[in-house]
Amino acid sequence: MKKLLSFITLFLLTVPVGAVEIPDLILPYIKKELREAYVEQDTSECQLLKLDENTYCLLRHIKAPECETVCKIYDSKWKLIKTISFDDIQFTQRPDTMSQERYDELLRLIEFPLVEAHLDKSSGENAPVTLILSLNPPMLTKEQRKSISQILNRKKVIWDGENFKER
Repeated sequence: MKKLLSFITLFLLTVPVGAVEIPDLILPYIKKELREAYVEQDTSECQLLKLDENTYCLLRHIKAPECETVCKIYDSKWKLIKTISFDDIQFTQRPDTMSQERYDELLRLIEFPLVEAHLDKSSGENAPVTLILSLNPPMLTKEQRKSISQILNRKKVIWDGENFKER
């Protein structure tokens, strides 16, 4: 029971979308008042994005050991439409000045890639929702992170009415 309470506490929600009420089925063990409260958490946070009049995107950021985002799409009645996976996006690219051998060595460091997604706030108010994706490989030393930064690229994906598509 103690573990369950700890787990539930980790998933307190921050929702910047004014008139949207988060139903119990999204976070069933947290009181409505707590779901609506603005709570900062070190380990977990959620973002609610309005994709259109009848569709919402819930981004749940889990920050342990590195940030990973789970992206779920809901209709206006909070029925889950789909869970979005960003697994097919290529986040790495070998620079022209890097040998294939060195590139392969750096790729081996990315054993368990975690994808982090955030709203691109630079897109216009009437523009489709755009997310910026980053790859966060866990359990790397400072030197290893610096090394792989040479091959990692952030990606943008845009909501096309049915899915997030790479730009």
